[in-house]
Amino acid sequence: MLKTPGIMVIEPSSEQGKRRAAGIFSRKDSYLDAEAIKTSLKDIRGYTKNNCVPLLDQLKRSLEQYSGVKVTFAENAKNAASRIKEIAGPTTLVSMNKSNVVVNELRPELHAMGLNTHLRYFTEFNNFDVETFKKKVEDYWSVPGMHGRGLVESFEVRKQFLRLNPSEVRDYVAILGVNAASAEDGTLYFLQHMSNISKDLEQARKIILVVSVEKVLKDKEAALLHTRSMGIFGLESILLDLNPNPAEAYDFDQLPVLPNIQEREEREVHLIILDNGRTALLNNGYQDLFLCIDCRACARQCPIGKHLMVERGLVYSPKNYILAFLQGKVPPLDECLHCGRCEVECPVGIDVPTLVWKTQIEYAQKHGRSLKKRLLDDPEILAKMGTLTAPLANWAGSLPIVKRIMELTAGIHHQASLPTFHRRTFKDWFKGGARE
Repeated sequence: MLKTPGIMVIEPSSEQGKRRAAGIFSRKDSYLDAEAIKTSLKDIRGYTKNNCVPLLDQLKRSLEQYSGVKVTFAENAKNAASRIKEIAGPTTLVSMNKSNVVVNELRPELHAMGLNTHLRYFTEFNNFDVETFKKKVEDYWSVPGMHGRGLVESFEVRKQFLRLNPSEVRDYVAILGVNAASAEDGTLYFLQHMSNISKDLEQARKIILVVSVEKVLKDKEAALLHTRSMGIFGLESILLDLNPNPAEAYDFDQLPVLPNIQEREEREVHLIILDNGRTALLNNGYQDLFLCIDCRACARQCPIGKHLMVERGLVYSPKNYILAFLQGKVPPLDECLHCGRCEVECPVGIDVPTLVWKTQIEYAQKHGRSLKKRLLDDPEILAKMGTLTAPLANWAGSLPIVKRIMELTAGIHHQASLPTFHRRTFKDWFKGGARE
């Protein structure tokens, strides 16, 4: 009997560049087509949405052939965190990958249980000059998107872990969110831009893999396409938060290597299948979230820049925010402008703006509208009040204390330029004053 399922680590590759070069000599087009990839991706994601339960059952059966894997099904994040705490035992030091499932959903529960977590991804930045990088990012965003120029990135399997033999094992726990799992044979796939995931698979004393139910796909081919597509359509979005994060800094490489680890000994692997409200999405009007591949392309041109405003505990995208709202963790996304850029960027065409509207409506129906919403949702009333009280309204609006009160009650920044009100309306001016 096999010990552990195969683990495939996918990284950026130069293969597409080689294909382009070969195409020049052969005079044949050898470009990857982004639209063709989207079509295939929609098919496999649609299959996952329509066959969630059978795929989960098939994955569980496939994992039974691996004697070195202990599988747990967790209904919610708290149950998953309790299981992780049990596995970790006295060890409290944890390394994580930058996975929405791990960071947004499990991390708060793990902190409550006393575990000390770090995203090793951010520890990989050595000799990183922030100002130089910011300038490069600004220059990059000033040019058209890569796919708009007919360029598609290439991502290939660069590392395979068919056995998790110890090499330089250190005393910490690795919790890794899996990007895709093949129900057919249990093969697991990771997308890696740095070397953090590979290092954790090689070094961690205990390995805990977390598969959310929507990441279970039909077979290896579908799981590979899903993971590659995360890289292809999410490559530009990683620039949004690609900065060193001192709060995450921890040098796991400096931990002492544990003695008495036999070279042929294979470490025990734990796999947690996490639901946490996801199957409920299939019946509550949010079923299209099941199509999501977590590439975060929807954050690429999101104008509210929420990724710059959230704290340590959230890997942001509009879709992730909707999911966090449905899990009861955050209020609705009132800052959303409903510009539709997220839907345009989404490779599977999820109507994110409509789902944001839906969260706002459901929240208002349950909790009512806040004072801020009542003040700002009807600008015509505010305009009429300002007109009737002009020029007094203009004078009051210029007072610092009034601006501070408006910031506290309506959310209008105290340095914002307010409109000037006039007693004479545009309608009155047009009827008489314009002709005069």
